[in-house]
Amino acid sequence: MSPRIDRRPPTAVGPTLRQNAEQTLPREVAGAATSGQIRAQRNADGFQGNVARGRATTNLSGSQPITPQAPVTARPLTPSEVASVNQVLQEATNSQDPSVLVNFLKENPDPAMQAALMDNLFAYGPVAGQLLDKAGRLSAADQQVLSGALDTAFRSGAVTVAELTAGVGSHGRGSWGGETHEGLAKIVAGTGNPQLITAYAQRELQIMSDGQTPDPARSVAVATALAGLPPEQLQDFLKNNPEGIGKVLGNINDPIIYGGSGALAGLLDAASAIQPPTQESLKLFLDSIQQVGTNPESRAAAARFFMEHSDAILSGASDLSGSVGSASAGRLSEFFTRTLFTEPPFEGQDALRAFVNTKLNDMRATLETQANANPPSQETQRLARSMGSLLGAIEGGFLLSVEELKKDNEAAAGLASLIFKLKGVIPTSSIPGLGQLQNLTLDQIQKWVTDAVKREPDKARDAIPFHRLFGEQITNPTLRSIYDAARLTSLEDRRLGLSN
Repeated sequence: MSPRIDRRPPTAVGPTLRQNAEQTLPREVAGAATSGQIRAQRNADGFQGNVARGRATTNLSGSQPITPQAPVTARPLTPSEVASVNQVLQEATNSQDPSVLVNFLKENPDPAMQAALMDNLFAYGPVAGQLLDKAGRLSAADQQVLSGALDTAFRSGAVTVAELTAGVGSHGRGSWGGETHEGLAKIVAGTGNPQLITAYAQRELQIMSDGQTPDPARSVAVATALAGLPPEQLQDFLKNNPEGIGKVLGNINDPIIYGGSGALAGLLDAASAIQPPTQESLKLFLDSIQQVGTNPESRAAAARFFMEHSDAILSGASDLSGSVGSASAGRLSEFFTRTLFTEPPFEGQDALRAFVNTKLNDMRATLETQANANPPSQETQRLARSMGSLLGAIEGGFLLSVEELKKDNEAAAGLASLIFKLKGVIPTSSIPGLGQLQNLTLDQIQKWVTDAVKREPDKARDAIPFHRLFGEQITNPTLRSIYDAARLTSLEDRRLGLSN
């Protein structure tokens, strides 16, 4: 590795930095590269964002994390280059404006200059983290410039894991009245480097644990960072940090901080990329339902996760008989409350409605293969219980919206839209007082549901013919009985998961 620039506080940097300067930390060299590798890397423009790894990588304000590459050897800087680095740091820290750093990095793509800037910046511990946290207000493209420089500096050995974690502010800088850390988390996540992301997230978790107080802003930051991990490394983190993840999910949805954040959405999308789904990724989904609230991005991500992994979700939540457990039934009911029966609408909501109806119809069609079996196979009996549990959770979601959240009109509109999707999926069915489903308009269905709820809000379940639209199509009486029993159990368990 080429000689590093002097780690003493630069003489050109103002007093704010000097007052916060920390003792020099030991180096952890990322590795060495041959001159041929470096030339090839530069020719490939390796310090720009690569193609995103998938959906999870596009939710960090649209940024695309860098794919970690070969180690970098940064050349020694000239005295004039060192002076220019110090001057930029002084200007950026005095103004607390990270765009000053971004402009310098754009004008100086040389890996040596990029590494040097981050090297000197991280000499000052939390001051570095505080400044980079303010990058949250910059564009996604500008944030990626900072991520690229941090990645370059780490691969050259100019910034170590220890120095990165030392840049994370102590307790109080990520909670009420403090820094959000979400901007810093976006910069770290944008590197796509598992070592940096994991170390950063663990440091934030450690501070949360040491503080012994809820820290919603820091929880948002952890979720934001973890969304930048590749699937395999995210799975490892979920498995190795169950208590920490529990704290993150338990504290993340403070309305002031989380309301406009896409942190949980990014984490759900990243977890959805874990293939096949694991016990940990499925638990993350179920545990996150209580935190989704009305956040459109989180609701959309939860819907995507369900559509991607519905079979695994139902299987993981079910006992050997195929029935969904009571606690999981409550969580699923709240999932449908948040995604189907309350506003505001979100992108992909209609796709979820269509998916739910197609899923139920496919399950019913499979049951019909045993229409005349006596007794039906154990497999189809389990499927009947699973179908009943799913439909009970859907109806439970409607009732929760009406009974607990008092969203009568929103719930009615959601149920009407859901039933309307059935017109092309199942045979013609009748609705009391309105005739054949195939002949109804969406407005008629919505009016019928709304009127029924308004007449007797305490009997909202009377406005749900939903189970009949499927149950009456199950020919085998044993399977129909199993289906209906599981539906009723799931429906009664609906209150076991609802959050405010």
